[in-house]
Amino acid sequence: MTTPNIFAVREVALATFYDLATNKAKVQLSNLKTSGLENSADTVYAQGGRGNGRVVGFSGNRSGRVTLQDCVFTAEVIAMMTGNEIKTGATNIYQRDVITVSANKASLLHTPVDATSGLISVYKLNSDGTHGEEITFATGTIAAGKYTLTTKQLTFNTGELADGAKVVAYYKAATATTAKTITVSSDKFAGTYRIVLDCLVRNTENQQDYAAQIVIHRAKMEDNWSISMAADGDPSVFDIPMEILKPVDGTEMYTMTIYDENSVA
Repeated sequence: MTTPNIFAVREVALATFYDLATNKAKVQLSNLKTSGLENSADTVYAQGGRGNGRVVGFSGNRSGRVTLQDCVFTAEVIAMMTGNEIKTGATNIYQRDVITVSANKASLLHTPVDATSGLISVYKLNSDGTHGEEITFATGTIAAGKYTLTTKQLTFNTGELADGAKVVAYYKAATATTAKTITVSSDKFAGTYRIVLDCLVRNTENQQDYAAQIVIHRAKMEDNWSISMAADGDPSVFDIPMEILKPVDGTEMYTMTIYDENSVA
């Protein structure tokens, strides 16, 4: 089929990120809600004569932006926007357990990282869910307002807490080795990548679909981004703003190729 001269675009693109140093693909985003390109330039005019009309214009400061909006969050992309690699492995996470006393004892849901020095903090729990009196760690004899800790089990002063009483405990526990940690640090920033956008266009003459591929040679991820969390409404989306940079060895900022997928060699 002859590639179209006039076409319509409706489908969102697939976005693939390539590492500029290795030329290897890093990640593809297949769940985008929107994908767009913005082109801009500045124009200044020589003006004069009666009425100070514009005589000739000079354009410059060519720039472009890529804006992607994903309906899901991809850990690899978030890491790319922080400038840090994802760390995979066990790490310590904060826990909050509301536990029930029975026979002067109560058991945590998880094993504390350091059981020898006690938990971060332990409180009697008021009926409205707020903290009551603090119960502190004891290394020896359990006195009033004290507890001891053996693995996951807390033991309280005999008769001080009735059966069924609620206690809230704060501590740290270790994750499995499959945990992934993304770090935002003060000395690392978002990187620059080659972006390939694959989408479909429709020929207005014969209503046939063709492939379109936009290759952005250098796109700098912006460092201003946010993650929104809300209790209602639609699920949160992730905006990925990028600025198109000029190549070091030419002037071609990006290309758009329309082609017939069935005729690719």
